[in-house]
Amino acid sequence: MGDDDMSAESATLDGRREAESLMLDTCTITRPGTPVTDPDTGDVTNTTTPVYSGKCKVQSKDSATASPEAGEATFTVVSRQVHIPANAADVQDGDVVTITASLLNAFTVGKQYRVSGFTPDTFDTAARLPVKELL
Repeated sequence: MGDDDMSAESATLDGRREAESLMLDTCTITRPGTPVTDPDTGDVTNTTTPVYSGKCKVQSKDSATASPEAGEATFTVVSRQVHIPANAADVQDGDVVTITASLLNAFTVGKQYRVSGFTPDTFDTAARLPVKELL
């Protein structure tokens, strides 16, 4: 490898350590499976597969918000991301993130988000998962 390759690798690894130091929340990520119906009772069980459990950070993607109009109503849309360590899990669109603990903001605990539009990059310092809150 050339000097530039080592510099980029070193900078990326340093950036990953710094990014992880800011991940003060804890979350789980699960992948929804196929619903299973009990033939006797008709009860439906939604199955999930664990994808990740560990440190994370929730933040607004940027400071800009959108204020679309729908009929007579205007509402604000804030883009959110959940960050987990780079290469920590093979996260896919549709996976569900649940915040399980937060050192600094107890109001985020229990919130759930669906991953939508995640694409990893070579020099990521964290996996920045674009999410939409599940209400």
